[in-house]
Amino acid sequence: MNSEDARDLCLNLMVADTEEQVIDLLTKAGCWEKDDFWRNYGDMENNYSTIGNQQSRPDAALVEKLVNSIDACLMNECLLRRINPEDPARAPKSIEEAVAVFFGESKSKQTPHSPVTEWLPSKRMEIAKRITLAATGARGRAGKASFSVADSGEGQTPDTLPDTILSLNRENKLRIPFVQGKFNMGGTGALKFGGRNSLQLVVSRRNPGLVNGSENDSDFMWGFTVVRREYPSEGRRNSIFTYLAPYKADSKPKKGGILRFRSDTLPIFPDEGAEANAGARKYSRESQWGTLIKLYEYDNPGRSNTNILLHDGAKERLDLLLTEAALPIRLYECRNYGGHPGSYSTNLTGINVRLKDENHSNLEPGFPHSCHLKVQGQSMVAKIFAFKKGKARAYRRNEGIIFTVNGQMHAALEDSFFKRKNVYLDYLADSLLVIVDCSQIEGGMREDLFPNSRDRLYRSRLRNEIESRLEEMLHQDQALRDLRERRRREMAESKVKDDKPLIDVLQDLIKRQPTLADLFLFGKRISSPFNASGLGGEKTDYQGKTNPTFFRFKDVNYGEVLYRNCPINHKCRVKFESDAANDFFIRDIDPGTFELFVDQDLPGPDIDNYTGPNLRDGTATLTIELPNQCREGDELRIVTKVHDPTAIEPFTNILVVKVLKAADTNGKKKKHVRDKSQGAEKNGEDKKPGQLGLPQISEVSQAEWNNMSPPFDKYSALRIFHAEAEKGDQQTDQIKDVYEFYINVDNVHLKSYQKTSKKGAPLIKHQFIYGMVLIGLGLLHEHIGNAGPLVPSSESESETADESSFVDKAEVVSKALAPILIPMIQSLGDLSEDDVPSDNESIEAT
Repeated sequence: MNSEDARDLCLNLMVADTEEQVIDLLTKAGCWEKDDFWRNYGDMENNYSTIGNQQSRPDAALVEKLVNSIDACLMNECLLRRINPEDPARAPKSIEEAVAVFFGESKSKQTPHSPVTEWLPSKRMEIAKRITLAATGARGRAGKASFSVADSGEGQTPDTLPDTILSLNRENKLRIPFVQGKFNMGGTGALKFGGRNSLQLVVSRRNPGLVNGSENDSDFMWGFTVVRREYPSEGRRNSIFTYLAPYKADSKPKKGGILRFRSDTLPIFPDEGAEANAGARKYSRESQWGTLIKLYEYDNPGRSNTNILLHDGAKERLDLLLTEAALPIRLYECRNYGGHPGSYSTNLTGINVRLKDENHSNLEPGFPHSCHLKVQGQSMVAKIFAFKKGKARAYRRNEGIIFTVNGQMHAALEDSFFKRKNVYLDYLADSLLVIVDCSQIEGGMREDLFPNSRDRLYRSRLRNEIESRLEEMLHQDQALRDLRERRRREMAESKVKDDKPLIDVLQDLIKRQPTLADLFLFGKRISSPFNASGLGGEKTDYQGKTNPTFFRFKDVNYGEVLYRNCPINHKCRVKFESDAANDFFIRDIDPGTFELFVDQDLPGPDIDNYTGPNLRDGTATLTIELPNQCREGDELRIVTKVHDPTAIEPFTNILVVKVLKAADTNGKKKKHVRDKSQGAEKNGEDKKPGQLGLPQISEVSQAEWNNMSPPFDKYSALRIFHAEAEKGDQQTDQIKDVYEFYINVDNVHLKSYQKTSKKGAPLIKHQFIYGMVLIGLGLLHEHIGNAGPLVPSSESESETADESSFVDKAEVVSKALAPILIPMIQSLGDLSEDDVPSDNESIEAT
């Protein structure tokens, strides 16, 4: 195949959008059926063990391709400056520094960070066009789209492709600190999400500026190949991935194994569409060098395959998976769908940048804010986003906690995390997103937290402690507590005062049934489920300073030592006061930093675990976990420093903690001591351990479905919210659990029975309500008694399931029971002794 024929084949492969077209082109070229033309990916026969063990979702796998393109662009700029990427003295030490050095100076002299958020639109567009993602081919349910990722990064020569893009387990980027890729395999994760044959086109040319002076003519050529999956055959138990390399592996180096051709430019990039209803133009912008990866018939990375730029399209997912892309990426929709010319392309910058560009208009006032975490000596920063009702759906699915490294999601916990008993944020579960930046975690610990696939968390002690710190952080966040109470009030305040007759009837019903009465307790009914004290309004008047003038312990003069006593089994909590703006620790330019350590003048064990400071409206809360090495009588002299990069000296505060003996965690008095021999409580009270009080019950009509969060639909039946009362027993200072039930009184099955039944509609409605409440109470009783999930979780669910996941499962169970609840109640109630078999008869015979 001469150079011109190879170029024509490459161009035809680029515009092909189905596997059938690709196979036809390669068959006509005499390549598809010749096994000796195909080389093992990574020169490994068992390469499926690596390739098949990558990302579990097509969106996460696609992101790896974009990350590789970002790495290639950073490498290109570094090499053009004749800097060895592994040189610790000259090479950038982080991705942020590389972006600042290679793509523009920072606005600040104190930090090298030049964030994308501060770039002008013209500069974003200029840089974004260096990395593009284009959708071509089929749309909608008609078939799978193909995705092309192109970049003007360093590029590869035909001879280096087998050792770079087509390699596995090499050390290509292992010692380069300013790139994301480390494992030399992440880009292969996308292969298994293609069509039947997992076809992928690879086209690349080295930047001529990096090979000037080379005597190897191939170094200036374009190289290309096609990757395919070969299924198990002839005794081979696993699939194998191979790529087209028509020349023998032992040929002379100047021939290599990759098809190549000469061309000054190649149209690897798409371009903006000029006409309405025509889409963006695919493969229309020429480039002198770079890399193109095309994934044929790729599994849909979004929920919609109509347009990758619209809601539920690929962009929405990519914005979340690349929370803060180091470089902007240009997305192109090259399929016709009827939009105006400007609707076929946009920039991908990540959810952090996107929300800031929108001026946080979809967030609740005062958000986002941040909190520092230190777990096992590893520092992290959590950024908390609280969306307005219904707005979170445009930014996330069921993700609640996202863990990122250098702006890329590495794992996520579902939003059921916010429903955990230690968090108490059920009412906000579908409105919250927490992004935990793990970029500062050291390499070994990061390996213990994230697998190489970068799409989940390992089950480990480190993970458990991080989750515990996050629970504590969210539970203590006053802004979230205020917002939770406001949401509760908005959903149910007008209803709970009207349901006393319902409660009375239900209470009498259960009391008449000894079995039910034994399960549930009916004490004093809570007059109001809301804690109105301290509720913030929807707006805050607080205006902090960009550069604070003080940051000190609350009610302590600056420079004075704060003394605290702390039982050895408790955590030490302190508050700071400051005039710092809420975004002081998370702003893009000159963010503040926090450090905490034990003073060497009064030595003690290192403090490896703390949460905070959580800064909000001039108050910051810090929670310190005492080291395991502490003993009763120890004193810890703890130094905290808050650094403002624009200030000469940090704000230094000293805390001395005296360790006391362990406190009684059961409270000051034990009021309910059960006498097991008598089956009753010694104090004579009627309450039994594990019994439940009647919940707050609210009816939800169809007109109010959208007021629920998330909204009800016609199949919804029961939703349980786990709320927290501020105080329970004043003597024990315990927290009392409050459960609130919402019943859909316009459930489609209920309405159907009301229409066809001879009995009155009000009676049927109340049968439905009472039945659903009893089902909910039964589920709660079983859950609390077993202290575990209602239903055993599957392996995939177990990573995010916890003691309060029953709330979601109770909704599923009630929805499943709704169609049979009314006929079951009525049919069983009509049974007589004549309708049932005697003890001597079998049910089968009947």
